[in-house]
Amino acid sequence: AEAEQQLSLAKATVTSFGGTADQVRERFEQGLRPSLDVRLALSNLSNAEALRAQRGQQLDSTVRQLEVLLGQYASGTLDTPSILPDTPPSIPGGLPADLVSRRPDLIAAERRVAATGQRLQVARADLYPSISLTANTGTSTGALADLLRGNFGVWSFLSNLVQPLFQGGRLRAGVDRAEAREAEELALYANTALQAYSEVETALAAEALLAERQSHLESSVEQSRAAEELADDRYRTGLGDFIAVLESQRLALQAEGDLIAARRQRLEN
Repeated sequence: AEAEQQLSLAKATVTSFGGTADQVRERFEQGLRPSLDVRLALSNLSNAEALRAQRGQQLDSTVRQLEVLLGQYASGTLDTPSILPDTPPSIPGGLPADLVSRRPDLIAAERRVAATGQRLQVARADLYPSISLTANTGTSTGALADLLRGNFGVWSFLSNLVQPLFQGGRLRAGVDRAEAREAEELALYANTALQAYSEVETALAAEALLAERQSHLESSVEQSRAAEELADDRYRTGLGDFIAVLESQRLALQAEGDLIAARRQRLEN
């Protein structure tokens, strides 16, 4: 969808720059503007056409890669969404820690632990403490940070579980292999859970920054479009030069392209 929107933006830019070039050429023929303005307008148009071709190639490549992933011939004819979906609402506060237990990797780890012994419920109590992952602002809580720094019972739980089984880096004599296997699976289970918490922390931090970036880019698009209109009006009335028009068009195009990319990044996160 991002590639589709970037191509649509490039096509609209070519249309807009083409209209500008026609107007500048007309004013030049009337003796109102110098030939330099015509050259600049045509150069701007050519750059926009080159970008349109680049965006088209990127979309074609993306579609063909998707077709291969779907087990289809890479014909480049697959219909894809033309626009990105709406950005989801802000992450609510108070999400419970055991929400991460729904992840497929943790479900698989739980099943392996359950197959080796009976201490799964004890492990769950330590790995999913009664804390909230998110604050009211949608960011991570201090409790989640404490968990990742080792300030919760999971660390002592693992130490108490595994340490008695080993001596000098080797299994103690008389330790049942099944017990050792259970301890190993519990340790892997705990590591999987802590990795999940770390990924949650990273995603929450990224969401806050990506949301801020998107907000600034939305403002940039609004301001750059207003500047473009103002520069064009000043040029038409002879109060401004064509360089200001070109610069305002460039800034507006850059801001809109960056905004599309930022929205895609938030959806991926």
